[in-house]
Amino acid sequence: MRKDVMNNKVSQFYRIEKHCIRCGFCLDICSWDALDAPGKGRAFTIEEDLCPGCGICVDCCPVGAIQKVGAGEDDAAADR
Repeated sequence: MRKDVMNNKVSQFYRIEKHCIRCGFCLDICSWDALDAPGKGRAFTIEEDLCPGCGICVDCCPVGAIQKVGAGEDDAAADR
């Protein structure tokens, strides 16, 4: 299991960034119930065992808080 910077369980495909506004669009749209809202004031989580990596949560997020794991890492390495 991986951990992101907020110590949330994340899928091997996506992570939820700090600027998540907890709107719940991702919870409503995920057919696999891979996203969870653990409680008031706590960050949403992505259950690795349930996430198939389809990306629909990324597409529905109005603030772009769900990011592909590894996105931008190749670009940063190329700049070195």
